[in-house]
Amino acid sequence: MKLLLLLVSIILSISLASSIVVIPYSYPLYKQCDTRWGNNEIINQTICDVGCLMSSCSMAIAGKGITLDNVVSTPASLNSWLQLNSGYVGDDLLEESALTRISPAIQWVGSYSASDFTMDEVVDMINKQTIVIINVLQGAHFVLAVGYDQSNSLFYVNDSGFDNLTYTYADVVGYRIFNMN
Repeated sequence: MKLLLLLVSIILSISLASSIVVIPYSYPLYKQCDTRWGNNEIINQTICDVGCLMSSCSMAIAGKGITLDNVVSTPASLNSWLQLNSGYVGDDLLEESALTRISPAIQWVGSYSASDFTMDEVVDMINKQTIVIINVLQGAHFVLAVGYDQSNSLFYVNDSGFDNLTYTYADVVGYRIFNMN
């Protein structure tokens, strides 16, 4: 019995040692249903209802120290800026390229499917502080990637809609990529 406990302990120690969380840059965590802005309308629905991509962009902009006309980026301030600057198209859809009008420091790289990048390529982008917004839950939700584990099986995220800290590479259906310097 002691030998079995020792073996389990060793296996657990090895598995924990091989999983090292790397978060190369810190971003604020904004919740889209926060009472300060959750009920603000985008076009037809509220930030709480459909503001995950916009909230993820807001976290990235704030984390990089980029302001919206000298105002810190929050889901409320970014939503207002987008409404005033043709930042939404169709039915509550964020026009990602509109963010480049906030500052020359923001560059829209593009929208990509999950198969366009390997896990190693996404890890490389995160390490280079490229903004990687991950599309998860079969395309229904967006989160800001802030890190990964050393075994490259998990992305650590700022999730504006849920209390999730991680999603797996297999959970990803797409990416929205920005450079913000």
